[in-house]
Amino acid sequence: MIGLAVAGKAEDSKRIVERLVRSQEYRLTRPFRFIEVETGVGYVSIAAREGEIIKRGDVLAACIYHPRAGVKALEHILESEDLVTTLMSLDLFFSGAIIEHERIVLFRDHVGHMPLAYAWDGGSFMAALSRSALGSAARSLEPGHMLVLDHSGSRLVRWYHPTRFLMNNPEEELAERLIHVAEKYLSDTVFLGFSGGLDSSILAHIAALAGRNVRGITVAMKGSLDYTWAQETAGILGIELEILEPCDEELVNAVRLLSSQLTGRRLMDLSIASIMLLAARRAGGVLVVGQGADELFGGYWRYERILLEHGIKKAAEVMSRDVERIGERNLERDELAAALAGSQLLAPYVARPIYEAALSIDPELKLRILDGRVVRKWILRRAAEILGVPGRVLERPKKAAQYSSGIQRRLGKLLMEKKL
Repeated sequence: MIGLAVAGKAEDSKRIVERLVRSQEYRLTRPFRFIEVETGVGYVSIAAREGEIIKRGDVLAACIYHPRAGVKALEHILESEDLVTTLMSLDLFFSGAIIEHERIVLFRDHVGHMPLAYAWDGGSFMAALSRSALGSAARSLEPGHMLVLDHSGSRLVRWYHPTRFLMNNPEEELAERLIHVAEKYLSDTVFLGFSGGLDSSILAHIAALAGRNVRGITVAMKGSLDYTWAQETAGILGIELEILEPCDEELVNAVRLLSSQLTGRRLMDLSIASIMLLAARRAGGVLVVGQGADELFGGYWRYERILLEHGIKKAAEVMSRDVERIGERNLERDELAAALAGSQLLAPYVARPIYEAALSIDPELKLRILDGRVVRKWILRRAAEILGVPGRVLERPKKAAQYSSGIQRRLGKLLMEKKL
């Protein structure tokens, strides 16, 4: 679904959706169509790409989802008698809407991997993939929630409640789930945002184990840590690698494009989004990234500091809050950057099998003190070891991409020089 509008007049809903489509032209990566229906809630106009919309009788469903499997997911949603149960059964990333005569329901996946925002404009309601298309009053639909519109008004309903379970051997269970996600979510050729760090190296390794052709894409300035480590690690793992060293003009153009769509302009966000946009442009379809691993498995340096100063309970609380905000703080920004490049983002670590396993793992297995030092992402390293990731890769330290790539430093200078 690209855009949806509900209004008191058919011409008004059509006009709004046409405007939403024009403002999201970068998302029209394949043919799309308009559908108009009259409901008890109002006149509904919807625009969706081919393969992402289906109508049976008086019921209409539109949904973007990954991995794609024909229209099976759409049919499952359309034919659902209990939408909550149906959504819980989907091992997918998705967002969309179902339109019935007496109600309209918007829904979004468990972590906010797929975008969906909404807003009211006078007596009209509208929804779109990009918040920027809806204006300053837009709100993102919360991950794992549904927004229901009917005669009584509108209400938010939480459909997703994480499944937590006991694991007798968490390292092996996590390793199995990593392989499952690689086999289900990754296409035959994987274009991987590759820094040479732990998270992207594990993805490269499990993709190769699943029989995929892995092509690493590194965006970095010459002489940076990523520029060196990506080459060394790609050699160890035996994967193809392309290093993109953006010139000043490419960075400035990326920032200008991103600034027209991103809400907020922090240097960190612009740096990360620029890396994503340039890598996704090279991928030309789906860019696979390691987003979410740090929050789920205790990868940030500040978790180590909190652990040493306040103990594991406090560190676990901070990690939990960060997990709840992955969609808002990271995935929405990075998905938008990929979309602006004509591609789709894919973050396998936040797929439900891995996401729920991470929530079930004891925080002390994520942050462990061994021989007087804190080992971050300990459990993820052990799962990777079981899967055969080389030890030289597992123990390599890593900085955040915006620093280790040299992009944030260069971009900061350019923003000052160009006064952007």
